[in-house]
Amino acid sequence: MRILFLTLLICSSSVLAEIPLQMGPVSQLEMKKLPNGAVDLSITGVNPHFWTSVVPESFDPEKDTILTFDYFSPSGISAFSVRYRQNDESMVLAATSPIPLAETWQPIAFDLSEAEPALTPPDDKSRFHFALKYKPNTGLQIRNIRLREPNEKERIAVQERERIAAEKEADARAVLEYFRSDYPGQIDEVVVGKENITVRGFHEGLIELRELREVHPSHVTDVPEATIRKGLIGNFEIEIPRFAAPNKRDRAFSRWRLETAGGEIASLARWGTIGEGVAKDLPELKSNHQKGLGGIPLITSPDHEIFELGIGHATVNFVVDALLSDKPRPGNEKIMFEGRPYYMNRKFLQQREMTVSNLCSQNVIVTAILLVGNHGNSIMAHPEAEARGTYAMPNLKNGEGADLYRAALHVIGNHFNQPEKRIVNWVIHNEVDQAGTWTNMGEQPLARYLETYHRSARLVYQTMRLHDPNARVFISLTHHWAKRSLGAGTYTVNEMLPLFNEMGRAEGDYEWGVAYHPYPQSLRNPDHWNDSDVRTTFDTPYITPKNFEVLPDYLAQDHYRYEGEPRGILFSEQGWNSPTLSIEDQSRQLAGLVEFFRRLPEYPVIEAFHLHRYQDMPDREGGLRLGIIDEHGNRKLAWHAYEAIETDAMGPFEAMADQVIESRPAE
Repeated sequence: MRILFLTLLICSSSVLAEIPLQMGPVSQLEMKKLPNGAVDLSITGVNPHFWTSVVPESFDPEKDTILTFDYFSPSGISAFSVRYRQNDESMVLAATSPIPLAETWQPIAFDLSEAEPALTPPDDKSRFHFALKYKPNTGLQIRNIRLREPNEKERIAVQERERIAAEKEADARAVLEYFRSDYPGQIDEVVVGKENITVRGFHEGLIELRELREVHPSHVTDVPEATIRKGLIGNFEIEIPRFAAPNKRDRAFSRWRLETAGGEIASLARWGTIGEGVAKDLPELKSNHQKGLGGIPLITSPDHEIFELGIGHATVNFVVDALLSDKPRPGNEKIMFEGRPYYMNRKFLQQREMTVSNLCSQNVIVTAILLVGNHGNSIMAHPEAEARGTYAMPNLKNGEGADLYRAALHVIGNHFNQPEKRIVNWVIHNEVDQAGTWTNMGEQPLARYLETYHRSARLVYQTMRLHDPNARVFISLTHHWAKRSLGAGTYTVNEMLPLFNEMGRAEGDYEWGVAYHPYPQSLRNPDHWNDSDVRTTFDTPYITPKNFEVLPDYLAQDHYRYEGEPRGILFSEQGWNSPTLSIEDQSRQLAGLVEFFRRLPEYPVIEAFHLHRYQDMPDREGGLRLGIIDEHGNRKLAWHAYEAIETDAMGPFEAMADQVIESRPAE
């Protein structure tokens, strides 16, 4: 996110006019006023936030671009986000940053100048909103919240930020130029065997073969890895040992390209295809229906109540950095990977194993969602990730972070490739078009962001195919399509998918699919049949339950197909909110579910529908009640409807859905 400038420096000696702000309402915070004029804020819930009072009319957002206050916090805050309520009542994320620990009063400043969209002059509803991210029972003291013009140091910092942004834009252009250029040579095939890697290609003149590791973007020429073979000419076929000395580093995760003796790129890079006999002989998994579940709890027994629903699919979250660390932690077990020690959280692995094993015992196909925590204390998170992101892009920028990520993937793939505990589908991170929150890599041009994401997807694919010949990966996307979501750190889905496809085809196509989240247009309103901003054409702003067929039609186009077949689709997260627990609102949730499943079986390319979620969590999901049991464990009407789907017991629920839909026409 091209956001904020954080300074702990005392302001320059020149006096800047200031606009004071007063404290307003708080939520999930305990607030105490202190004698020195400060307030003490202690976190009591999972989504702590507070407001200022109404912003004074004297605030000029073009001039007063610095929001600042003094603070005291012996623990620090992992993320502090500043939002502004515009005069059209929309909310704009203006800045975000961690707050370092401070055992004395310190000033801190947030630069609001690059908020997107730009802040508007205040009216009688304009306020600032502050959201905190940290552990309960910690907090901070603040005083003197105010707005002012930037000082000289802050103006210089803006210039530096603009310089960095320009460098990123230039790098993004280089990414596109690499993928779209014509080269004199080509690598036709790379086959990964048990002990060797075979590379086949062509070049008219003398050429060199270069290995690119996972930390190397394909468009970069300054690659320190040694040239593997020199003096190649014409059609060639060479074999390379798969495991490199001295630590038997596995080259199955490398790409290969041709270069001139002067280091100029002479071909597109190419990833390897895992050859026959490398992975276990595991069968392809198929279910006879699409009904599945997300938000799966820990499942300790095959008698768990979720199996009463008759599901054939389930998603399980894997926070990868919670599994493996590069440093010893209490209770962790030392393991070795390619000659280096790592430290595994065996309890974390066993909990996932218990859940996956019980799902597999009931013939449920398991999909894992791979996430990288954005805690600021793991080298696995991308170094450019901002504190506001819940999860981060994995660190494929430096060797230590990439090796840790690869080691964790190896542990997971090696562990879950057995019939009794098998994961076959791998969703690569979460909602990457909402990158600022769910796969944060900092503010990036689309091509630069997707180039890293593409490497992560290929790395997972290579790893899992070494263990399971049917493993597939999926790009995770929200219900936005041609309409970009508001806020910084977001991208437009119908611009992301073509570029992701282009990158994959350029370097050797592979079996990726789409994990889409077709929620209703408004997550709070379950009446998707009344969604107004949707069409059945490829330029639709949203893809929701009302027009979900747009996605399979789009991916059926020839240039998206893999080996002649349409890309696989998982509807890996979506559901209907019951605004309250009243019978009326529960009936609306039921109606959305039933109406959707009337049409879904017509599209078998949509392999699974993972209902989000199993249980309501209104405190953690902004008041949404998407579950089919409430937070107290009581089954909602939607539970009974979902249990009946794909059975002969659907009649009464279809009648109930029809009645609800007829009674709630579009306004």
